[in-house]
Amino acid sequence: MSSMNEKEKVRKRYDRWSRVYDAFDLGGVTYEKRFAADALGLKGTEKVLDFGTGTGAILPYVAGKLKTGKVYAVDFSEKMLERARTRVRKTGIQDRVEILRDDCENLSFPSDFFDCAIATFAFTSLPHPQKGAMELARVLKPSGRFAVLETGKPKKWYLLPYYWLIKPVARVFGYTYIDRNVPEYLVNAGLEILAIYRFGLTYCIKGRKREVEKH
Repeated sequence: MSSMNEKEKVRKRYDRWSRVYDAFDLGGVTYEKRFAADALGLKGTEKVLDFGTGTGAILPYVAGKLKTGKVYAVDFSEKMLERARTRVRKTGIQDRVEILRDDCENLSFPSDFFDCAIATFAFTSLPHPQKGAMELARVLKPSGRFAVLETGKPKKWYLLPYYWLIKPVARVFGYTYIDRNVPEYLVNAGLEILAIYRFGLTYCIKGRKREVEKH
């Protein structure tokens, strides 16, 4: 399957899901999503990338931490973005949010543009997650901070049966690969991982972009 066809297939799936996506925990503002946003340590003036925003569930929470900063929310599913725009209007945060249809594997932003980035359940859905990680690294400023929330193999033994059950279901019906090694993608992209926090089947990666050494 070509890269374009694979992306189109995923995009259409999320377009269809857009109306019911928030009915699932992964679509709403869960404790884990709030934790990821808090991990950024926002001061209020940053330019923040919401990498794969979906329906924009996290936007009011992130924008609420900003005074003069701005959140740039991107996704490649127009139907999901329609719901994100509605959420932004209803919560009155239009002055701190810009929503753009964009490809997380080929972002339209210049290099070293963002102070911070947040990605919630994006890398397990991207057709080429390593490309996405490279783009995330590219658009972050040196020392720019990031928080990535994902689903993965749990450390607790009693959660393993649930993990093995949902892994094939997520792959077949959602084109979501929860067995991906997301920390490895980020490290390979030149990003530094500072901490990994685990919440059962989900985990949050906190890190930053390394500064280029000057000789």
